[in-house]
Amino acid sequence: MRLKDEVAIVTGGGRGIGAATAARLAERGARVVVASRSADELAATSRSIAAAAGADRVLAVQTDVSDERAVALLFEKTLEHFGDFHILVNNAGQFTGGDFAELDAASWDRIQAVNVRGAFLASREAFRRLTALGHGGTIVNVSSLGGVHGTEKFAGFTAYTVSKFGVVGLTESLAVDGRKLAIRVNCVAPGAVETRMKREAAPFLETTTTADDVAKVIRFLCDDEESGALSGSIIEIHSNR
Repeated sequence: MRLKDEVAIVTGGGRGIGAATAARLAERGARVVVASRSADELAATSRSIAAAAGADRVLAVQTDVSDERAVALLFEKTLEHFGDFHILVNNAGQFTGGDFAELDAASWDRIQAVNVRGAFLASREAFRRLTALGHGGTIVNVSSLGGVHGTEKFAGFTAYTVSKFGVVGLTESLAVDGRKLAIRVNCVAPGAVETRMKREAAPFLETTTTADDVAKVIRFLCDDEESGALSGSIIEIHSNR
């Protein structure tokens, strides 16, 4: 249990990749904080993790990652409950598609607010808290193949694609800023994953990649023993089945 007693915050932890990641981290002994806007999804995920790892290993915090005060409160509650912090997984995401000419500014702003601003706010808070705690840590950001140069792009995905390029840029920049603080920052960029978001946003995409497939890669990046040499890496996940 190489992650034993490390404290991990997983945003977008109510379902999909976030819920699978929280479960995989808890499986390796981590104490997990799941954050999401949906109270019902948080309750279901935390119950599942509690049943598998113990009720004392999980904390659910309802959070809108685009809200600066809410993100600060998420970290405050984490430290109050577990007394430490080591790992941040920035997984919270939102998708709005449609014809670009008809895309309203409010929808554009909301996608950037959740997907990019949310990752920025949580990462900034992680840097501050880890510095105060006096030890290093790990941040894993969740982007998309759509946010990687040279991959296939899809009509109607402009706002989402731009936000995921932002997550890649944030990763590469923070890896440099984190070097002197012993904070590793990496990113996973999956293609289509069989989740509710994919089914709602892009039902035309076929995939055999599951949320748990992605969660296993994220867990690898959280584990210093397994991936301690990596920072600034963007790991693309292409379905091979």
